[in-house]
Amino acid sequence: MRPFTTVWSALIPAASSYLLLTISAALFAVVVRSRRFTVVPALLVSAVDAVLLYSLFLVGYLVAAPQPAPAGVAVRLVPGTDLGAALQASPGDLLPWLQLVGNLLLLAPFGALVPVRVSWFGGWGRIAAGALAVTCGIEFLQYTVLTGRVVSADDVLLNASGALLGALVTRPWWGRLPRTLTAARPVRARHALRPQYAR
Repeated sequence: MRPFTTVWSALIPAASSYLLLTISAALFAVVVRSRRFTVVPALLVSAVDAVLLYSLFLVGYLVAAPQPAPAGVAVRLVPGTDLGAALQASPGDLLPWLQLVGNLLLLAPFGALVPVRVSWFGGWGRIAAGALAVTCGIEFLQYTVLTGRVVSADDVLLNASGALLGALVTRPWWGRLPRTLTAARPVRARHALRPQYAR
């Protein structure tokens, strides 16, 4: 993940613009789905889809945005190296800690929302496997294609841990949205131009 201070100024305008597009897409999805199902399930599913889409944009931006080549070793395969660097940082230097927290939060939306939206991920092992696959893919991309990145075992561990923590938050709702949308009574239009929502 790029240093916090490097991405912040560029991330805010990009994230704001994409947020408007995501909200527009979510509203359009609600309109389309509410023609077939009742409004509340359509709204809930569309909201989850929108947050996942927005999170995907943020992850892609943080991973793919260019940055200068790092100083020092670019591959850190020993777990705990980044944590050790943060512990040895000078007082007042928050950048190493911000990077650790950022890596912990990077895939938290994946762990929190994918099991809610996709019932196949309704198990801790599948969430962990999915998170590991995504984070290893990110590190491989950083190593082979992108420049200015540090490939770190700590990133993999923190990303996967963040996904599991996100899943823990939403555990009571895993897989409910697909069932809710499937179980919602289809809208039966009394007139082709004036659909009546099921009550």
